[in-house]
Amino acid sequence: MNTLVFDVNETLLDLSSLDPLFQDVFGEALVRKEWFSQVILDATVVTLTDNYADFATIGVSAFKLVAARREIDVSEEDFGRVVAGMRSLPPHPEVDVQLKRLHDKGFKLVTLTNSPPAMVAAQLDNAGISKYFQQQISVDAVQAFKPAAKVYNYAASELSEDPGQLWLIAAHNWDTSGAIAAGWNAAFIARPGCRISSLDAQPQIVGSSLVEIVDELIKLRES
Repeated sequence: MNTLVFDVNETLLDLSSLDPLFQDVFGEALVRKEWFSQVILDATVVTLTDNYADFATIGVSAFKLVAARREIDVSEEDFGRVVAGMRSLPPHPEVDVQLKRLHDKGFKLVTLTNSPPAMVAAQLDNAGISKYFQQQISVDAVQAFKPAAKVYNYAASELSEDPGQLWLIAAHNWDTSGAIAAGWNAAFIARPGCRISSLDAQPQIVGSSLVEIVDELIKLRES
């Protein structure tokens, strides 16, 4: 085990920082979760129908759809605030220290995200964690979103690694299940509201925060 591949949104970066925006526009912060679920659903639809649009475009489209569903008028400025907010998400509190632990132990750290390259580069820079990652891989290269198998296959090829040697770390059950189906190992971060279902492939490691995940990864590396 040497290469660890991280999802970004919600896994490393805290989407709850968008709650004030959703409170302002919709009068309810919890709409943020409805919106992100719609984003993931729409990303899956465009993948299955071979009608790719990048993640930022899907994010704005989903925002409009949620607004229409709730019969709320939203402005172009509101849409822009969503995109700007996604670019400036803060890391979860434990992330910086735990990435440093892994970096100092000699792990190769990589990101694999649904965000387009320019957005993920801005996200990692704005969060102050880009220094820990040796490579950033985006689904844009294959015009499909996770959990499509070709995303993980492409990443393995880019890394020149056997899938069985790779680990995906994510807070999304669909992401870890996709990685496992592609022959990877997986670690699942059970952040608030994120859980493994009875239909999911069971990740090798499950923890409530990145601290527990890193502890287990280091133990495996040193055993």
